[in-house]
Amino acid sequence: MIGLSKETKEKWEKFIEIINTALDIFLPCEKEEPQELYKAIRYAVFSGGKRLRPTLTLAAAESLDLDPKIVLPQACAIEMIHTFTLVHDDLPDIDNDDFRRGKPTVHKVFGNDIAILAGDALFACAFKTALRGSLPDEKKIKILKEITNALCYKGVIEGQVADIKYSKKNPSLEDMIFVHTHKTGKLIEASVMVGVLASDANGEVQDLFRKFGKNIGLAFQIKDDLLDAYGDEEKVGKKLRKDFNKVSAAIILGKERAEEMMFKLVEEAKENLRKAVGEKGKFLEELANFIITRES
Repeated sequence: MIGLSKETKEKWEKFIEIINTALDIFLPCEKEEPQELYKAIRYAVFSGGKRLRPTLTLAAAESLDLDPKIVLPQACAIEMIHTFTLVHDDLPDIDNDDFRRGKPTVHKVFGNDIAILAGDALFACAFKTALRGSLPDEKKIKILKEITNALCYKGVIEGQVADIKYSKKNPSLEDMIFVHTHKTGKLIEASVMVGVLASDANGEVQDLFRKFGKNIGLAFQIKDDLLDAYGDEEKVGKKLRKDFNKVSAAIILGKERAEEMMFKLVEEAKENLRKAVGEKGKFLEELANFIITRES
């Protein structure tokens, strides 16, 4: 969390603690059968992630005068889905990664078969978790629609397919934007919107938050591309320079233009956030800044 103010860092750490405690409750115990599956799930979830996506959910709700704990089950559902995508992305038939966050990936520890099933189980558990809590049923339905739209149709899964497809040709800028706004951006956008949909925000405010989420989602993946091309492998926690044959902003635009696009996206995101909630969005603004200044 380099570059964050002390206040923001402490607040984020508090959110992480709340999220981790809730995840521990919502996930099956590894002492239950089948133990190997549940151990794999917990290994994947508790591997040291920054919990950015569920934090965005809680922070968006809070900026709209809602107690963030009310949307905690839905925030945890977002993190379960994010973890499911990582477990499957790391598999040999997709990205073939041996390390994630500095630790061996799930399939390296538990085998490909259990890794696939652990991802499937996390996906299912996410929807069960999203239905928990005290939010009114009509809001839960809106949130579930947001999450499912982010995943498939024209969502994360299509983005992953496009990433595989376009890596076999010379991808264009338009190809890159499609992949990045879907494979990565859609879930970040949904993370923000889940917190918004839990509130009583009107349509105009919702639209401003959606623009914020879309922009930081695309900026996040551009930063990932830059880290892959120019980052420190020890800090990032996985093997780098692997995306040169894939859809990478660092390759398509070059370092300077990619950074310029990333900074512009975040500035526009923050402008929309200020229009929506003014000073109440300060923490979200700092999270947006972190997305493009992080080292992992």
